[in-house]
Amino acid sequence: MIRVGRREGFFSKIALEVRDNEVEILDLKVFFHRGPPQDVRVRQRIRPGDRTRPIDLVGGERVIDRIEIVYRSRPGYRGRAKVAVYGVKLVRPLPPPPPPVARWEELGCSKAGFLPNKDVIRVGRREGRFSQIQLRAFRNKVHILNLRVIYGNGAPDDIPVKSEIRDGGESRPLDLKGNGRFIDSVELYYVAQPSFKGSAQVCVFGR
Repeated sequence: MIRVGRREGFFSKIALEVRDNEVEILDLKVFFHRGPPQDVRVRQRIRPGDRTRPIDLVGGERVIDRIEIVYRSRPGYRGRAKVAVYGVKLVRPLPPPPPPVARWEELGCSKAGFLPNKDVIRVGRREGRFSQIQLRAFRNKVHILNLRVIYGNGAPDDIPVKSEIRDGGESRPLDLKGNGRFIDSVELYYVAQPSFKGSAQVCVFGR
C-alpha cells in the first residue's frame, strides 16, 4: 500500500514504474479523499525501469488518499522489486495580480485667505494624465465655492463642489471628463474660516 494524502494535491492520471526486478502488475485500487475507490485491472508484466501505461482517474482531477497494488515478481531474478507510483499533477494557474492602485500625487497648493478668493494652480503635461482630483485642506477649515479644471487642449471642466473641508480633511474624489486627461491648470474659488489658526492651505491631488 502506498499512502499519498491531501497535501500532495490533485491528480488526473497515475502510472507505475518498476525497479530492480521484473514485476507482473495484476490489479490496483485507488482510494480517493472523497467518493468510492477505483479498481483498475492491469495484468501487465513490466521490466525494470519501465512503466505502465498512464491510467486515467475517474472523475478527472482527484485527491488520492492511498493506492493498493497486487503484483508478483518474476521467479529467478535476484533481489526484490520496487514499485513506484507517478502522478500527473494538476497545476492550477496562479490568479492574475490585482491591478495597481493609482496613488494620489500632489499637483500644487495655494494659500487661502479669509475673504472669497480665486487661485490658479498650474499643473502641466509633464505631470502626466489624471482621471480624478481631490482637494485637501491644512491648518484651517476651508469652504470650496467652485472648481474649474482646464485640460491640456484648453477645454474647461466646471466641477460642482460647494463643500466644507476641515483642517486635515479632504474632498471626495472628483471625476474628470474622459479617461486620463492632461491638466493644464486648476482654478479654485474658496474662502477659509476665520480663526486663531491663521490662513489655510488648499492642495490639489490627482491620480
